[in-house]
Amino acid sequence: MVTLLDCIRRIPSVIENILDQQEEAFRDFDKYIEDKAEQMDELVLIGSGTSNTSSLTARPLMEKASGLRVRAVYPNEAAAEDAVMNRRALYVFVSQTGTSKVVRQVMDRLNEEGFWTAALTESPGTPIGRAAVCHVPMDLGPEEYPMRTIGYTGSALDLMLLAMHVGRCRGHLAKEQYDRLLSDARKVPACHQEAAARAEAWIKAREQQILGSRCVIFTGAGALYGVAQEASVKFWEVPYLASFGYELEEGLHGPNYGYSSEHCVIVLNDGRHELEKALALTRYTKEVFRNGLLIGPVTVSEDDLQIPLPGNDFDCLVLSGTVQVAAYFLAEDQGIDTTVPHDHTVMNRYFMTHSI
Repeated sequence: MVTLLDCIRRIPSVIENILDQQEEAFRDFDKYIEDKAEQMDELVLIGSGTSNTSSLTARPLMEKASGLRVRAVYPNEAAAEDAVMNRRALYVFVSQTGTSKVVRQVMDRLNEEGFWTAALTESPGTPIGRAAVCHVPMDLGPEEYPMRTIGYTGSALDLMLLAMHVGRCRGHLAKEQYDRLLSDARKVPACHQEAAARAEAWIKAREQQILGSRCVIFTGAGALYGVAQEASVKFWEVPYLASFGYELEEGLHGPNYGYSSEHCVIVLNDGRHELEKALALTRYTKEVFRNGLLIGPVTVSEDDLQIPLPGNDFDCLVLSGTVQVAAYFLAEDQGIDTTVPHDHTVMNRYFMTHSI
């Protein structure tokens, strides 16, 4: 039987496939935006759950590659009656299964009103894919579990590529810059594989510390804010641990008065962005509360998880694999059978977030 860990281990090959297929996958998209690119002044990413956290992760590179402001928006925000919609924005609707109900409702409305829209789903045959004005296939292959790991990493990469195509079309990204980014992205699979292997050994030594905490708090800067948010989702839905994600600066300002020894604070860093703040928060939670950990290329003590990184804009995709692996083994250690199919019968009597 395919396990959730097998899905995580499949991510490097999925990344390679996305990169190999990207020119074909974005062919219709390139045609769609060619007469709009010069007028475009914003990219708005609309999705829920992992589609939202992948958008937050992709956002920094998307701005760099496209030269445009990028916003990640929940579907309900866009659906609000008083929401102000930018006529010069491209609205990108992200839904791996293409069945998210509110995402579909907002897309249909904006299509009717003549806004520029594109959809990113697993295939053109999804409900959102069929209804889209312009569709981009994610090229993820099958994913056996609803706790999306392949979907998160693949969606983030696809969004990054989408912005690169926008930047290339707008003339913001020269060919050599575009090719350099693709070359950087191709360094991810091998690094992701090593990071996942290191995380497996690390989490087995840290299980008691994490499981003995009242909650787990992830924090990171830039693209790692998106990884922190996704980590909090995965820790909640896989090992059932109360978990939260904060942007690094907010992690210093917001919950700092409430930190205690009952909170396991896991700081994510890429060795480049806001490193001193990351190290300072790690030392504080280690030395004062004896319950801080750090994941990244620069560490504070032996109990941290040191991960070698390529040192480019795709480092976030490598680091995301570590928290996915950690979530899986924390569930296994508690005897949670992640292979049991989810029964939504009771929940669906109260609400349904996806169409059937």
